[in-house]
Amino acid sequence: MKIKQLTLLDEQSLHELQQTKYVVILVKELKNKLVQSTKKQAFVCLKPNEMKVKGELFDDYLGNHYVGCTVLKGTHYSESGNQIPVFKLPNNIQDYLAKQLTPIISLLDQKRRNYYAK
Repeated sequence: MKIKQLTLLDEQSLHELQQTKYVVILVKELKNKLVQSTKKQAFVCLKPNEMKVKGELFDDYLGNHYVGCTVLKGTHYSESGNQIPVFKLPNNIQDYLAKQLTPIISLLDQKRRNYYAK
């Protein structure tokens, strides 16, 4: 950004922009509610207090979900196409799985109650 453009931002927004940086992370794809075993490189813009990526959910431009594994230190992001640009989602894998398992647990609980009711 040019100096004139920076003056359009308030100090808080400018400070937040200066604090974030792109980091390269390893992610596993979440397909059909299953975590795939193959790891892929991705890059994401994170704040210093958000550097924990293990178990966090990420999303790409196409709506594919990924689970974060680790931050690759010393590796810089590139536009060469071998790294996926992702965005951090507000929930983590535990929240996602709990939401997916709630109907199954309810069904099992209902079947258990009906079995013993006879």
